[in-house]
Amino acid sequence: MRDSSVKAPISLLGLFLFSAIVLSGCSFAKIQENNKVTRINKEELKPLLLNLQGLEFIYEKQLFPELEYVFKHALTQEVAYNSLLIKRRREFHEKIGRAIEGLYAERLEEYYEFLAYHFVRSNNEVKALEYLDLANRKAASMNAVEDARTYFEAAMQLLDSLPETQETRDRRISLLVNQMRVFHLLLKLAEYHDLLRHYSPVAARVENPSLRAAFYARLGSCETIFGSFEQSLQTLNEAAELCELGGNAEYAGFVYGNLEFIHIHRGEFEKALAAKEKVLRKMDEHFNLHTYVRALAHTAVALSHLGHWDKAAEEGRKALRVAQEFSDRSQSSYAAMCLSNAHTFQGDLDRGIEYGELAVKEAPTPADKAWAQGALAWTWCRAGEPARGIEVLSPLVQIFRGVGLVPSQLLFGLFLGDGYLLAGEYDDARQTVEEVLQIAERHGSRLFQGGAHLLLGEITLQSSPHEAPSHFEKSIAISQGMKTENYLALAYAGYGRLFKQQGDTTRAHGYLTKALKIFERLGTLLEPDKVRKELAALPESGS
Repeated sequence: MRDSSVKAPISLLGLFLFSAIVLSGCSFAKIQENNKVTRINKEELKPLLLNLQGLEFIYEKQLFPELEYVFKHALTQEVAYNSLLIKRRREFHEKIGRAIEGLYAERLEEYYEFLAYHFVRSNNEVKALEYLDLANRKAASMNAVEDARTYFEAAMQLLDSLPETQETRDRRISLLVNQMRVFHLLLKLAEYHDLLRHYSPVAARVENPSLRAAFYARLGSCETIFGSFEQSLQTLNEAAELCELGGNAEYAGFVYGNLEFIHIHRGEFEKALAAKEKVLRKMDEHFNLHTYVRALAHTAVALSHLGHWDKAAEEGRKALRVAQEFSDRSQSSYAAMCLSNAHTFQGDLDRGIEYGELAVKEAPTPADKAWAQGALAWTWCRAGEPARGIEVLSPLVQIFRGVGLVPSQLLFGLFLGDGYLLAGEYDDARQTVEEVLQIAERHGSRLFQGGAHLLLGEITLQSSPHEAPSHFEKSIAISQGMKTENYLALAYAGYGRLFKQQGDTTRAHGYLTKALKIFERLGTLLEPDKVRKELAALPESGS
């Protein structure tokens, strides 16, 4: 074996290739230099490479599709690289980057990561920012969210080293608005919200109304997720005006989609469905898969709360079909989760499990997995396995509470409370649902206020019957105001059981009958049979 410390004369070209081979992972046929293309005869390079290979500095990594060498020892690479002056290193990185651009111009997207790596280490800040941005977007589109965040942070760090100009402000805000999904799927939206608030003064100085609109769209969305519904309505409406002014159809769709979500939480379903129509009109101008799928999935949620089961399933399946056509697993998982919830709410537990399992299977990121597992766990609770569901839901609620995602705390907190009720663990059920009610009242979510009072009515019916009437009455009043008929029927049924328990046969019969008529008209499953059994058990005089 040859001594690896032997010094061998290496030409400048050889040293350049020595660095280029390992740093870029590419074999070079031409090098762009001073706006001229110098062609290199591979046969002339072969002896140099064989010499390095013979000295055991490098070895062949692969022959096909292109010959590629790498250093045998990382220390050898480091010594070779560090032997270059910093100025020469930067020049070499620039040449490597331009060579990749020339060699692979027809499929440059495959090399965004390499190009970002080299131009960041060159003196070409413009190219470095361009390819960091492109590498970030590519990673995000592939749900490689950790990588996407790394490229984003590198770009922001580079911008910090540059003079503050309108161009750098625009670049910074443009980068920032593209990161929401990345931080969301990493369950680090609080960090993203902090970044938005930190750079809000910078965004205010951006002259482009379309870019300002995109920034306020993201800020309003974060305010929604952290439960500041009133503030988010103001921010999003301002963003909508800027979008329309600047002709920014993409972010206008995003804004209207967020408004749809807020209106659902506030129990304003007509406004929610009107916002969805605005989303679809904007999608005709500029299609965005995430915005489109979420709008349809949330429409499925809204329609299921209204008890329009068939329409809800239709919208949910449409969302899932489009997500699958684009091979986007994150959106497929989200659409399947919403479908699972809609079917479970109706009482179609087989389909609830089917779509819940699909959501889990498709989920590519921690956040996707959390939402999907929570939906499936609730269906398990409803399907007679509450202990299994509670085991999943309990830690999930703690996670969402820890990261401050208010809508997720409300949804999965209510699921967990329902699981405890079905398991007969009334103290845990009450504590969990009372926490949901407090959050819903604090943030103005009438939808979850109604749902929490309904569950508290059912819980106290079992443990403290004298407290149940207040909760059922509040649930009925809220449900009537929102026109959420299935919730209304559930509250009527609960109130009917309470009167039956108290021996008030006439009122029990009246409320149970009203519940049954609504359930039958809507096509709700499981609940009608339960109500019929309750009615059949009433004394004859009650009819």
